Amino acid sequence: MNKSFARILFVWLILLTFLFPAFSYGAENKKVLLITLNEMSFEDLYSMNSVRDMIDNGSIALMNNRTSTRANSFKAYATIGAGVRAEASIDTAAFEDINKENILIYQRRFGPMEKAQGIINLEMAKLSMLNLEGEYGAIPGALGKALHGIGLKTAAIGNGDTSENQVRLAPLIAMDDRGFVDYGSVEEKLILNDPKYPFGIKTNYEKYKEIIDTVWSDSNFISVDLSDISRLERYKNHMTEERYVQHKNIVLQEMNQFLNELLSSLSLENTRIILVTPYPSGENIKSGNKLTPIIMFGDGVEQGIMTSDTTRREGIVANVDVAPSVLAYFGIDSDDMTGRSLRFIPKEDNYNHILKLNRDTVATSNFRVPVLSTFAIFEIIVSMLGLIIILIQHRLDAKWVNRFRNVLLTTMTAPFVLLILPIFVKTNLWMTFTLLIGITALITYMTKYIRKETIDSVFFLSLITTVGLLIDVATNGTLMKSSLLGYDPIIGARYYGIGNEYMGVLIGATSVFATSLLDRFKINKIWCLMIFFITIVIIGYPGFGANVGGTMTAVAAFVFVSLRLFKVRIGIKQLFFIGTAIVAAVAFMAYIDIYLLGSKTHLAGAIQQIITEGPSIIFLIIQRKITMNLMLVGVTIWSKVLLSAIIILGILIYRPVGTLYKLTELYPNLAMGWSGIVVACIVGFLVNDSGIVASATGVIFLVMSMLYLAFYVPEEENRV
Repeated sequence: MNKSFARILFVWLILLTFLFPAFSYGAENKKVLLITLNEMSFEDLYSMNSVRDMIDNGSIALMNNRTSTRANSFKAYATIGAGVRAEASIDTAAFEDINKENILIYQRRFGPMEKAQGIINLEMAKLSMLNLEGEYGAIPGALGKALHGIGLKTAAIGNGDTSENQVRLAPLIAMDDRGFVDYGSVEEKLILNDPKYPFGIKTNYEKYKEIIDTVWSDSNFISVDLSDISRLERYKNHMTEERYVQHKNIVLQEMNQFLNELLSSLSLENTRIILVTPYPSGENIKSGNKLTPIIMFGDGVEQGIMTSDTTRREGIVANVDVAPSVLAYFGIDSDDMTGRSLRFIPKEDNYNHILKLNRDTVATSNFRVPVLSTFAIFEIIVSMLGLIIILIQHRLDAKWVNRFRNVLLTTMTAPFVLLILPIFVKTNLWMTFTLLIGITALITYMTKYIRKETIDSVFFLSLITTVGLLIDVATNGTLMKSSLLGYDPIIGARYYGIGNEYMGVLIGATSVFATSLLDRFKINKIWCLMIFFITIVIIGYPGFGANVGGTMTAVAAFVFVSLRLFKVRIGIKQLFFIGTAIVAAVAFMAYIDIYLLGSKTHLAGAIQQIITEGPSIIFLIIQRKITMNLMLVGVTIWSKVLLSAIIILGILIYRPVGTLYKLTELYPNLAMGWSGIVVACIVGFLVNDSGIVASATGVIFLVMSMLYLAFYVPEEENRV
């Protein structure tokens, strides 16, 4: 009987091992030490030999530190701990070591808590509500919640207090969803009074080491925040630049000594160390150098650089990826997080590779505003002048009118040139302007030189733009990632696929290219449908464009044009058919993303959020898109581009009399392509976060091609 019972028990233990691997002995003996050094650059870190050894033998990356709404250090730490862009503030991070008095305050505010030791957040209720009502619905403390869920223990050590504020950031990463951390300390014993230091306060490194030694054997995840640099940055305005540099060197030396002693005392077997800068310094923010360092070292870490499925960018990751990476090391998944686990890519001389990547990324980010604003203003001026000249061209010198036609063409050439420009220049603003103007002029001249029919220039420019974008998106967007009209990983709205700027351009260019192809060569309309289909697939496929709003926009525009090409009148049934096609396309892409590619894009994340948290997430997504578009209306120059386009199109309907009608007679298929762009602008505005940008870039090929061809209406009529 005893033998039978023993056998049954043994079988059950084996089954439990397979069913619940997170409870295995290996997971319980693994440790992650996360050290946060706020407001530091890679150059600062590399000046310390302790960190230099970690970089040379570990894996590094630049980290996007975007949070919910306007970022700050509290939000940055909370985002790391939540795995979702989170909200936090100084008055929602009231962390204290547990004692008899504060535990009663905590229970009164948040609920029962029967703990004799550890750390609690007395304002956890406020922090939870702040995120519940926030932009992304983050669960603060999701990392600690997941670790506690399988019986692992957490610790937090750090005190960044100044003479003015209580600043305790380490627990924002290690806490669970009740604001509780098992071990550690955030109290005044972690700092020393020293009049030579900013605010008269310095870190008590001996006490740090003592507490780490105390909690090490019982903890699985330990968050340590070293705060002297942050205190120095808060005090910087009270110091001369020379004195600031002297203080910084002293702080870095002391920090380096502490890290050397700490790392030399640790065994890296079953231990992974993550060193991260959650938020950049004020100086780096001003210079646009906003991506911060992250270093991973120890068990299972290869020498090189990091990436993740959040960014799909070698050497660039997101702050929301840190928590899932910690959980992945312990063999845990969490549905509460939007980030993805970090992966290692072998790379020699990883430090210099990351520095170059950062220089290029910062340059692209800093050049976007001056270059794109200049292009947008140029487009507004040229389009307005074009309309005026069309209205009075019979009074003007024909030679000057002809030259102005070429200027109109340059606005359709520029998006393609902005795509290929990173091949020639990345980090010189004046050279960027020079090459943009030069290459644009050259391509525009070529289209005029090879032209045989009036429509040829419009056809050729829309052709190279469409084909260039489709090829680049289908081959990992190598050019788009560095293009000024692409997306900015510092902003963090998108890291891969096709962004809304080029999505608008592509839909506009494709509509003009496919329909002008029919007018120019009188080929079978099936070729037009094939071009539309290929464009939809490349925009929407999760492995290519991965743009959900772009997919919806493209399907609406191209199905509308296709119906019109085959003489189908647009009524209620046809609009319902278009809506059904949109839903089917998105559902198909979602199926591919979730079941074939493993839930790696925003679409899969949104679907999974809806499944786990309910339909209310849909309203949060819609609210975010509407809020973003309303905000952009008053901020972005593209809203002025769109407004000027609407005014021009409105006037062209009536003046010159009959011009629009004559254009539709001369180019009947292209006219249907133009109507598709109008549909794309409307739908794109409604279904995209920055829909106003997509609409403005999409309208370029509509307005400019229409104005250009309108100049030739009298000549074409005489030929007929």
